[in-house]
Amino acid sequence: MSSPSLTSQVAVSLLILGSLCLIAFRLIGASIDGDGVLHEPFALIPIGFALIASGAVVGTFGLVRAALGALARRRR
Repeated sequence: MSSPSLTSQVAVSLLILGSLCLIAFRLIGASIDGDGVLHEPFALIPIGFALIASGAVVGTFGLVRAALGALARRRR
């Protein structure tokens, strides 16, 4: 059995990090101080979605590359 490719490892890592950012946002929560100012870790939302989107793109690239490689090997 071969080990996972670097592309798939990077894709899974990006997806996990993005999910962790969104989970952290929910766990940290938001609060309103005495002056009525909202305090929340809003930056985790776009970072999380960007990481998830990047992981999806890298994963799709890896799958397409693997499929094309298998097709090329099959034609030989």
